[in-house]
Amino acid sequence: MLEIPALESTIYVRPLILLFIGIASVFIATRKSKLSFYLSQRLKKTDTIHGKDLRISRILVYPIKSCAGIDLPCSAYDQEGFEFDRKWMIVDLEKNKQLSARDNRGIKLVRVFPLIKRDPSSPDGGVLEVTFPDSSDTPSFVIPLNPTQEQISTWEMHAGFELWGDSLEGYVVESAAPDAFETPSEILSAYVGRPVLLVMKTPTPRRLTEPMPIDHARLAYADGPTMRYPDSTPFLLVSDASLEDAEAKVWAMARGTFEKTVAGCAPDDAAPPTNAWVRADAKRLLMERFRPNVVMSGVEEAFGEDDWQEISTADHHNFVLPARCPRCMLPNVDTENGKRDPQMPNNAMMQYRKVDSREPSKYCFGMYMIPVEDSGVLSIGDQIFVTRSAVNPKLAAD
Repeated sequence: MLEIPALESTIYVRPLILLFIGIASVFIATRKSKLSFYLSQRLKKTDTIHGKDLRISRILVYPIKSCAGIDLPCSAYDQEGFEFDRKWMIVDLEKNKQLSARDNRGIKLVRVFPLIKRDPSSPDGGVLEVTFPDSSDTPSFVIPLNPTQEQISTWEMHAGFELWGDSLEGYVVESAAPDAFETPSEILSAYVGRPVLLVMKTPTPRRLTEPMPIDHARLAYADGPTMRYPDSTPFLLVSDASLEDAEAKVWAMARGTFEKTVAGCAPDDAAPPTNAWVRADAKRLLMERFRPNVVMSGVEEAFGEDDWQEISTADHHNFVLPARCPRCMLPNVDTENGKRDPQMPNNAMMQYRKVDSREPSKYCFGMYMIPVEDSGVLSIGDQIFVTRSAVNPKLAAD
C-alpha cells in the first residue's frame, strides 16, 4: 500500500477541517439569526392603539334627529349622551314613525338647522332656534331647551310611534314664543310636505336597540345603558384618519382607479367626467355625513379605532366601545345641498369596509361608544388614552 507522508497528510486534511469549521459557523449563525428573528416576532406587541397623542378634535350634537348638527367646543353628558343630542325627533304621522333623512320623504331635514341659544336667566335655560336657510318661505321658530314641568303639563303626549322597532312616546313641542302664529309641527309639516309632529323625549328610559357586548356591572348606573333618540348607542366615535382614507377611496373609485379588495365585489364603471367626485376640485367627503359625536385626531392608521375597546380621559372619564357601526345609505346624502348621491360613498366603502360578522352585508364606519359614569364633560383638545384594546377581527372573505 502506498503510504502518504505525514507532511502531505497535513496539507490535505487541514483545509478540509477549516472548510468544515466554516460551514458549521455559517450554519450556526444562520440558525441563531432565524431564532432571534422568531423570538423577536413572538415578543413583538401588536399595535392596537394606532397613535401616540390621541385627542378630541370635534364635538358634534344633533338636537333634532336627522337634522343638521352643531359643532361645540365642549359639552356636558349623562348616561344618555351629550346634552341636547337627539333630544327631539320628527314623527311622520302618515306612518307614525321617525321621519328620516335617509328616506326621500325626509331628505330635506339635513338642511334644517338647529342652534342652541343658552340663557341662564331663563327658567328653561334658553331656546333651540330652528332655521331653514334654503327656504325663504319657511319661518324660523324657537322651542325651550329645558321646558319646565309647568310648560310640559300643557303639552300633548304622542305615544306609539316607531323608532327602529321601539314603540315610543314623546311630548308634542310647543313654541317658546308666546305670540307664535304657527306651531313648530305646523311649520315643519309645510316644509317637508306631509303632516309631522316635533316631539321631545320623555324621561321614560329607552334601552339599546340591539345587544352589545357590555359588562353592565362596570357601569356606574343601574339597569344598563339608555339613550334618547339615536339609532343604537349614546355616542358615535370616529377618527380624522378614517375619513381621510374614505375620501381618498371615493375619489379613486369615481376616477376608475379603485382596485378590487374584497372577494365578490367589483367597482362600478368609471364615473363620467361630470361627476363631482372626479373633477379637479373634487367634492369633499364631509364628516357630517356620518353623524359622529366625537371625532379623534392623532390616529395614525385609518380605522385604527376599530381595535379600541375602552378609553379614558386625563380626568378619568371612561367609555366602552362595544362594536363597530354598520352604515345605511344616509352618508350618501350631501349635507351641503340635501341631495342624495346614488353611488358615493356607499359603493366605494362597500369594497373594503364590510368588516363585521354581525352585519356582513353592510360597511362599517365609526365605533359605538357608551359612558361608564353617569355624567361628565368632554372638550375639544382632551387627550384620550386607550385603556383596553385588541385586534378586532375582520370578516374573512370567502
